[in-house]
Amino acid sequence: MMKARTARWIAPTLIILFIVSLVPFFIALNYSFRDISYTSSRSQGQWIGLDNYRKVLFDPEFLHSLGITFKFLIPAVLLELIIGFLMAMLFAKSNLKGIRKLIPIVIIPTIIAPVVVGLIGKLSLNSEFGVIGVYLRKLGLIESSVLGSVTFAMPAIILIDIWQWTPFVTVILLAGFLSFPKEPFEAAAMDGATPWQTFKHITMPFIAPLLAIVTLLRSIEAFKIFDKVWIMTHGGPGATTETSNIYAYRLNFMHWKLGYGAAVVILLYIVSFLLCVAFFRYINREQIKKEREVIFYGNGSKKN
Repeated sequence: MMKARTARWIAPTLIILFIVSLVPFFIALNYSFRDISYTSSRSQGQWIGLDNYRKVLFDPEFLHSLGITFKFLIPAVLLELIIGFLMAMLFAKSNLKGIRKLIPIVIIPTIIAPVVVGLIGKLSLNSEFGVIGVYLRKLGLIESSVLGSVTFAMPAIILIDIWQWTPFVTVILLAGFLSFPKEPFEAAAMDGATPWQTFKHITMPFIAPLLAIVTLLRSIEAFKIFDKVWIMTHGGPGATTETSNIYAYRLNFMHWKLGYGAAVVILLYIVSFLLCVAFFRYINREQIKKEREVIFYGNGSKKN
C-alpha cells in the first residue's frame, strides 16, 4: 500500500523528467547517425552510421573548441577552489565574531543569472564607459576593448566566472568545516601537533570528499559554459573564446547542420559522463579509505 502511494507521488516527476531530459537526448542520438542539414538539399536525413562521429574526432575546429573549454575550465575551477577554501577557513574561525553575517552578501553573485553576469562583465569591462575598463585604459594596461583582445578576453571571462562561483565553493566547504568533530583536533593539540600537521593529517582527510564533490559540480558547470561567453564575446575575437558548446550552437542553430551538430553534442555528453565517473570513483575510494582508517590517540589506544 505504501509503495503504491509513493509511486503515485513520484510518477508525475518521473514523467516530466522523461519528457524534458530523455526524449530530447534520444532525438539528438538519432540525428547523430543521420545526414541532416537544412542548408543542403542532399542532406535529408539519410542514415550514415558513425560517419558524423568519425568526422568530429578529426575536426580541427571541434578539437580547438574542446581545448578552449579546458583552457577556461582548469584555471577557473582551480582558482575557485583555492580562494573558496581559504575563505571557508576564514569564516569557520570562531574567534572572528560576526564575520559569518557577511555570507548572505558574499553569496549574491552566485544567485545572479549567468546571462546577467555576462552583461555585468561586458559592461564593466567596456573601455569607453565601463567601471573597470575605463580605469584599465587610464592606467595604460589596455588600449582598446578588453573583450576584443586576443590576450585578455579569456582571462577576463575566467575572472568573471571566479567572481560568480567562488561564493558557492565557500559556502559548501564552510558547511564541511563547521561539521568537523572536535575530538581529533583536541587530541592533536594534546599530542603537540603543529598547525601544519593538524591541517595535513586531520583537516584535509575530513574535507577531501566534500572538496571532490565541489570539484565535480564546478567542473561539470564550467565544461558546459555557454551563456556568459556568448554574451561577453560571442566566442571571439576570432575563435579564441569559442568553447565547445558555442561551437555546437553554431553548427546546429547558425549553420543548421543538425546531424553533425548532434554528434558533437553527444560527444560532449560522453566527455561529461566520463568526468562524472572519474570523480565518483575517487570519492568512493576516499570513502573506503576513510572507513578503514585507524585513528590513534595520544594514550596509544586506537579506534576503528
